[in-house]
Amino acid sequence: MNMEHSKQSDEELVAAWQAGDQRAGATLVSRHYEAIARFFIHRLGAEAEDLVHETFMGFQRGLDRYRGECSPRIYLFKIARYQLLNALRSRARDQERFDPGVTTMEGLDPSATALLVANEQHKLLVAALRSLPIDVQMMLELHYWEQLKIQEIAEVLDMNVNNVKSKMKRGRERLQVEMKRLAESPEQLQTTLHQIGDWVADLREKLGESDEIVHPEP
Repeated sequence: MNMEHSKQSDEELVAAWQAGDQRAGATLVSRHYEAIARFFIHRLGAEAEDLVHETFMGFQRGLDRYRGECSPRIYLFKIARYQLLNALRSRARDQERFDPGVTTMEGLDPSATALLVANEQHKLLVAALRSLPIDVQMMLELHYWEQLKIQEIAEVLDMNVNNVKSKMKRGRERLQVEMKRLAESPEQLQTTLHQIGDWVADLREKLGESDEIVHPEP
């Protein structure tokens, strides 16, 4: 990786890429590759790599049209969401009724294991997240795993800020209800609720270390 490029902001890298500097583009891809891979991996498993590739290719194909209406990072997540929803829609039994505001990952594939983890609290949290509408699950994960602000999440999902705030509030409440429903014991539930921040951070780390994530060549 070019040391000069590594010190540049995302916006500077995009400008250089638009001017024909392919190394600047490679630096931008490397900088955001893990986060975009993490966005897909626990939903789609082995299929994730193709969609990660398509996300960055989509950014490159639309490079001339990018005018900084949002940050490059948010623009990548917008493309990733588009790719994800297309992939999930193709899985739905009734594609015309597929609605990310209603449809859940659990509903699309109730027998799938979202993430193989040894810790029962991790399994409980992931299972509960999969029971939320896809867009709500996405909001919570972008907020807690990727540290996106509410305004940024609204940009990714093309929603207004108040709508996102309302959906996230209801999503947190429903997440607790679902964890209570799925918990095998009161102790497991309480441990998960009390340490949910730690579990989310640990899951984020595990997703980053997943063997399914194939990092690009420098």
